[in-house]
Amino acid sequence: MTGDFNIMYKRIQHTLRVQTLEKATDNNEEKKEKRYNPLIQNDCVEALFASYTSKAGECQFFSDSAESKCLLDPYSRRSWNCEGRSFINGYRCEYISEAFNSTSSAKEVNSLISLIGQNGEDIIGNLGWSIMSQEEVAAVSGVKKEETAFMVSVLKLLKLVSEKNQKLQLTELGRKVHDYLLVQKYFL
Repeated sequence: MTGDFNIMYKRIQHTLRVQTLEKATDNNEEKKEKRYNPLIQNDCVEALFASYTSKAGECQFFSDSAESKCLLDPYSRRSWNCEGRSFINGYRCEYISEAFNSTSSAKEVNSLISLIGQNGEDIIGNLGWSIMSQEEVAAVSGVKKEETAFMVSVLKLLKLVSEKNQKLQLTELGRKVHDYLLVQKYFL
């Protein structure tokens, strides 16, 4: 009889230990804060409802090496520092919103990338938000000097690059391609 009692007592102790461990695990999971991805539309909606503010340095486009601290707009000057937060009180960063405002444009961007090829990608990737001459573009993009004029003409025809006073800059569509290439290169 005492043997049965000891076995039953040990089983009860074991069950209580298992239940205590399960509760501890559940509490740890509840304490883990949900992180929202600013590139996923449903996450943006949930972040807005939750008034979510991301942690400093969490944004994948934040960079101390860029003047603006943002790889999506590296050459601008800002009076404030977001400290790498992609959400503040549930609102997504305006630079991310501008760069990735429509999922329907992904098909358009992909077709443009297939049309311009690697040389066009190199030019757009290096042109970024800056304004450069054709020679400067050739120097930083690695495209052969004799091919640069042709590639720039293609980019102008596709309305990805505009020229003013012999300086090249990206159009709004060119910036979308640039930002898409940036994400593909560094974050996927």
